[in-house]
Amino acid sequence: MPLWFSLRHDPGVEVVPDTPARLADKMQSGALDIGLLPVVEALRQPGLELIPGLGIGADGIVESVGLFTRKDLPEIESVAVTSASRTSVALCKIILHEAGAKPALLEASLQAQDLADRSEDAVLMIGDACLAARRTATDRVWVDLAAEWKLLTDLPFVFAMWAGKPGVASPAMIERLHETLRSGRNETFELVRMAAMDTGWTEQELAVYLTQIIQHELTPAHHKGLLEFTRRAIELDLLPPGSMDAALDALR
Repeated sequence: MPLWFSLRHDPGVEVVPDTPARLADKMQSGALDIGLLPVVEALRQPGLELIPGLGIGADGIVESVGLFTRKDLPEIESVAVTSASRTSVALCKIILHEAGAKPALLEASLQAQDLADRSEDAVLMIGDACLAARRTATDRVWVDLAAEWKLLTDLPFVFAMWAGKPGVASPAMIERLHETLRSGRNETFELVRMAAMDTGWTEQELAVYLTQIIQHELTPAHHKGLLEFTRRAIELDLLPPGSMDAALDALR
């Protein structure tokens, strides 16, 4: 939300809040000029221009993307995966592949209250639903996927980036998005207050989450992480080979 929240005050912009996966579908259909997209979709969709320096990243623990599992990673045979974010699903596949697991994956619309009823060995959740699920009593162990990525690669992970139609990402637009983040940070208290009601986390915990855990300004290290993710995703046929060119273009 800090990346786009203050845009709602801009009369020249129509803000379309939605899940990452549905935003990607809207971008592909031509309904959006620019979107905060899961990196898998930003890299997969031909013709999009990635905007460097801004996005959603984490260097180690991310708190809100991970598996709730009853088995050790190498022993997982089935996973219910969120339908909200395809990047998180791709990261889950990479982490489980590296652990030696080859589970069956079932895509579902997952909310915190669904955790107890799922029969799969593990459940992948993201965002507010994940944060809320972590405040519920469960016999499952929490596995933070960004932390697993850090252990695997010693690099940060990038979950989402701004991407636009060709010509949209002008210098003026890029500066506008940076200013939106600066303004969004000034509204952290309001964002935290709303999230506390939805997730069950304290306002103090969520303030740390929004200002320290989640990273919106992407560094060269984040971009190295993006390249490594792209390489591994291509190896597992999660992205087409041409995606590497798009990832490299984002660094220029």
